[in-house]
Amino acid sequence: MAKLSGLTEYFNPGLDLGGVPGRDGVEREYTVPLPSAELGLWCQMMADAAGRIHSTSTVEEMQEIIARIEEEVPELSVENWAMTKRVLGTAYDEMAADGVSHHHIQFCGHTAYAWIVGGEEPAERFWKSGGQGEAPGPANRQERRAAGRTSTASASGTRKAASSRTTKSRSASSKSTKATASRGTRS
Repeated sequence: MAKLSGLTEYFNPGLDLGGVPGRDGVEREYTVPLPSAELGLWCQMMADAAGRIHSTSTVEEMQEIIARIEEEVPELSVENWAMTKRVLGTAYDEMAADGVSHHHIQFCGHTAYAWIVGGEEPAERFWKSGGQGEAPGPANRQERRAAGRTSTASASGTRKAASSRTTKSRSASSKSTKATASRGTRS
């Protein structure tokens, strides 16, 4: 039987949120502690409930799902805390003591919720996007192409020669592009 150990290496101490400005303008780092089993399960059930509500197509379906959610999702034993205070735990008290604004605390709370439900990657995407869900990408074709180039080509200072191929219709060139689409330098 395999023996796995060292779990605290991966999960301790929690989620670090840096660059959070306080009342004095100083940016600080706060650590959101690992959620209790009860809080983690509650957050996952809330995320599942939101997904079910979002997938409804009629008012009757929505009412039925909301009624089921009220039966299924348990109340937390913590006093009537707001979601943000629940998910931030002790980091909430530290932020409040440092005079962090309500909006910054809410943003940190939403990030912590994404972390509890989905892990570090969704939390990082939320944080880096400013709460828009995805980090903003290149805005136009030129920026998208530049972002897609390998870092080795730009680091060496050499540029690829422009293509001398003429543009073909999609149907005429689809076979050749499929065959070569996966070739090239990987980053």
